[in-house]
Order: sequence, then C-alpha cells, then structure tokens
Amino acid sequence: MQEQLFPFSKNRYFKKKRMRSVDFRRDQAFADGKLSFLSHWVFGSGVAMGLGVERMDSDSLLVEPGVAVDPQGRYLIVDEPAVCRVKALDGFQELRGEGALLWLVYREELLDPMFVTDDGEQSMQYAVARERYAFVLSEEEPLPACAAERAVFSRCVLLEDEDVRVTQIIPRVLSAGRITRLTLSVECFCPETLELDLSYAPVIPGFVDALSGGPPRLSRRLRLSKGETLLTLPIRPAQAGQAAPFTLAETALTVEKRGVRQNARQSFFEEFPVAAGDPLPALEELLVSRSPQELWEEERGVPIAGLRFVRCGDKCLLDDVIPFGARNRVAVPYLRESLRRAGACYEALPSEEGIPLLGTLDAERDGGEREERTEVRWMTSGSVQLNAGVNRKAGSVLTSDEIAHGLGPGTVYVEFGIEDIYPLPRLDRNRTELLLGDISLFEQAGGTYDRDMDRGVRVHPDKGTFEMAVRLGCDLHRSMIRLRWFAWKPEEDRPKAEERTGKLLRLTPDVVHAVPGEVLCFIPVFTQGEAAPCDFFTADKQGGAITRDGVYTAPSREGLYQVCAQVQGQPEERANAFIIVKARENADEPNGV
Repeated sequence: MQEQLFPFSKNRYFKKKRMRSVDFRRDQAFADGKLSFLSHWVFGSGVAMGLGVERMDSDSLLVEPGVAVDPQGRYLIVDEPAVCRVKALDGFQELRGEGALLWLVYREELLDPMFVTDDGEQSMQYAVARERYAFVLSEEEPLPACAAERAVFSRCVLLEDEDVRVTQIIPRVLSAGRITRLTLSVECFCPETLELDLSYAPVIPGFVDALSGGPPRLSRRLRLSKGETLLTLPIRPAQAGQAAPFTLAETALTVEKRGVRQNARQSFFEEFPVAAGDPLPALEELLVSRSPQELWEEERGVPIAGLRFVRCGDKCLLDDVIPFGARNRVAVPYLRESLRRAGACYEALPSEEGIPLLGTLDAERDGGEREERTEVRWMTSGSVQLNAGVNRKAGSVLTSDEIAHGLGPGTVYVEFGIEDIYPLPRLDRNRTELLLGDISLFEQAGGTYDRDMDRGVRVHPDKGTFEMAVRLGCDLHRSMIRLRWFAWKPEEDRPKAEERTGKLLRLTPDVVHAVPGEVLCFIPVFTQGEAAPCDFFTADKQGGAITRDGVYTAPSREGLYQVCAQVQGQPEERANAFIIVKARENADEPNGV
C-alpha cells in the first residue's frame, strides 16, 4: 500500500507570513492530491480513448495516440504515435516466459536546469517537471482488477495455458429472492480460431440452475477468436439460508481442445452471504464500509496490450500483439452524456426492428455477436517501404513493386506522399509527418528531407494495381523511404457491394523445425472471405531464401529465423512464421512441427 495522500493539508495564509520552499511544495501537493483523488473516484483507472497497439515487425510495435487515467488519478496523454523497440523497453531483460504485459506508466521529464548554492556548495536542480509517460514490460499475468471490483467480486483463475485462460467471477453476495449470474471469462490468445468443449459444475447447496431446475451446470462448445468471451450461469435459490458454501473441485471444470482434456489447476472454496431480496444494498454496504485507503490503488500504470514472443536460445522475437481495447476502458461521463444526447435524436424505422443506430462506450452492452455488414469501399490507403540500398545519391530513382489498391478494376486515382516517423532529440517521443506536394516550400520538412522529390504513379486499370516511383532531389541519409498512398474511384465509377477479401490470419506451418538447406512451403490462411495475393520475404538477410509462391530454403547456419507474408498493398495485414534451423543429431530422426 502506497503512502497515504489524505487527509489533505493546505497552507494557512496570514499577514506577513514568510513563505519557505516547503510551503510552496505543500500548495502543489494539495492541488495535485485533490485532482488525483477526484479523478480516481470519478473515472477509476484505464484507457479513456485511443491507445491501440499494433505490431510493426519482429522487434517493434506502434502505440496510437490516446488518453488513460492511472490508478492514482493521473492523466497519461500520448499525444502522437509512438514507435517502440521491444528490446529497449524497461522490464524486457527481466522477462523469462513467452508472454508479457505492456504498461503505460507515469513519468516526469526534468527541464530547465540551474545551479543552486546551499551551505556554500553548488548543486544542479531542475526548475520544471513536465508530465510525460513511458512504456514498461512485465511478466504476463491476469489483468489486475481495481480495488473496488475486488471488494464486490470474487475472482479466481481456474485454468491457464498458452492458448486460453479461464477466470471465475462471482458477486460476493448471493440473492435469496432473485437470480444470481455467475460468470466465466474465457480469454483466447491464439491468432486463429480455437475450438474447445467447456464443462463447469460448481456445488452450491440451496441453489439450482435457473433454467433447468437441476444442479448448476454449464456445458458449451465454443469457437473462440482472439480476445475475451464471457459465459454466464444463472442460479436461483431452492431453499432459504443466510450463507451458501461454494465448492468447485478440480474435476468440476474441464476444457477439451485439440483432443486433450484439462482440469482446473486447483480446487476452490468460499462461503458467500445470502441477502433476502435485492443484493445490491448488501454489496453497497460491503463496499462503503471500506476505508478510502483500503480502496486506493497501488502505484502501477495502465495495461494496454499483451505481447507474445518466440524464443530460441538467446534470440527473442515479437510474435503477436493482443490489444485490450474496450475491456480495460474507463467511463468518461462527459463523453457518455454526449453520446446519450445524440442517441435521443434518432428513431428506428419500422422496417429496422431491433437494429441499433448508435453504439455505446461499454462493450458489455453488446448482448451477442452482430452480423457483419459488407461495405462497398471506394477509397483505400496504405503504406509501403522503398529500400534505397546503395541508390542514395541525388537523381537516383526508387520504384515500388506492383501494389493492389483493393478497389477492383477500372478507373482509379492515386496520390502518395512521404510518411516520416522519427524520434525527437533528447525526448522520449516521436514525430509523424506526411509530406505531400512540393516539400521544398518548407524550410525543414520531415527532419530529413530539405529538397523536393519528383514523384510518379503508374496505374493498371485492367488489373486493379499501381506502381510508385520517386526521384531523389538530394542525397538520402536513410536506407529506406516510407510512402503513404491514397486511392479512390470517381463518383460515377464507384463499385457496388461485392464479396470482401478475407483477412490474413496466419501462415501454415507457423512454427517449424528444419535442417540446414531443407526446402519448406508456407501457405497463407485467410478467414471471412477470399484469399488475396501476398508478398513473402525473410526478416533477416541471412535467414534463407523464399520465392513469390512461399517456397523457403533454410540457411546453412543454425538459429531462429522468421518468414513474413503481407497482403499486397496492405502492409498492415501481415503474418509470420518461425523456423528453428538445427542439424539433426540422428540422420534417421524425422522432422517435427
């Protein structure tokens, strides 16, 4: 438990009071403490908006701008896209497993240094402390619940492995006059769809299944996508009582996936009080009976994503990023009230029964899965990197491969600019600029280019593709140029709805053992649509060779290597596979995947 901030102390002013440095610090602590106290009890802690996390390559990720409130009520504002090298983040060296949590934490940036003389000695102090942020890694664990939630809910992780985690959530007061819903949180970490059979049968004397009238039991066959799924088991009282012992044996929870059955990792027992009628007053009494210090949070940041690594020896590659999204969001009353007022302006048409016109900030208000509507796209965007290699002199021409813009055959207009993301000197943040038109009009464009570049686009209407070319106006100081393109159809040629291209899910196989020189074939797997053409490449120049069709030849040197595939024209849709190259000790030993 951290140092107590309250009761708060403030300066008492009177005529001719002599102000000391401690008095000024007291004023500042009073204002900061009051704001943190108010934010903590109004918003809680979590992500307010933005802060999406994407994987860029095997060693870096991109965090989108956004706002979060940490458990101490401090505001963490990421004001621009942040590119992070995973191995350079605090906490990476302490990781030992293949999973981690990415945290956004509060930091202060000290500015305006000055020399101060005290007792005849000089020391350097900083006059300004700017509120900033940092990204930190920790070992993978269940997302920490806030203190108020821990006070009213009993949470227990029943089963956890590399694919799935099952957590039991029970309100700490059961009802003798109403139905109580028990919840199982099933978190899936697999990038592809995971099928499993789940059976859950707790023993609760005096309560029965609200639907069947028999002993409480939940049996489901699930098809899980990456993320969290909530299952509920409604129970109702069968006889009066003041307390109900809740028991779950290890064999009372079973999960069967890929033909393997697992039980709960430990048994569970807890006795819950039973309220006559509405249990909310009893829960409220349980909550407000705690002291504010008991419900104050320990000093931690805000978790924004889970990370998955692939390890081989001393190598560690970033495999996947699992954004937490709406699961860890805080309620922002101003935004919620604005949304409520906007929702009052709409009324469903008679033919649109039950179709929601406006969403909500709470993901829990989605009663079930919504049917995905097919949209007709008439504008697309994407980015591509041009590797300059040795062609960095003024006058050199760099060209891209043929890119599919995704709008189909026909007339399409394409415009592109230079997208530059680079770190600011002596600061822990990056700057993003998109350079369009004549960039020589700016004194310093992008921090890198100070003269114009000739640009050209060649469109292939019959194939639905295009190519880009850049002629350097000055010597290039980087090994690559990142281009952001925009493609759109004219109004009269916009297509009608058609079947969408599927989403690139993974490569098969995704992890494979091979011997030096062995030839393998990687196949991209798509979901919810048709397959799209992909570009294959290796993450390491010494990582072997791969053809356009995904035929890979392992290198002669042992080690961990990575093969990447991305949908043409859509570099954000990427899948990876890992090859562990090692010579067989026994020539007769078969290759295993």
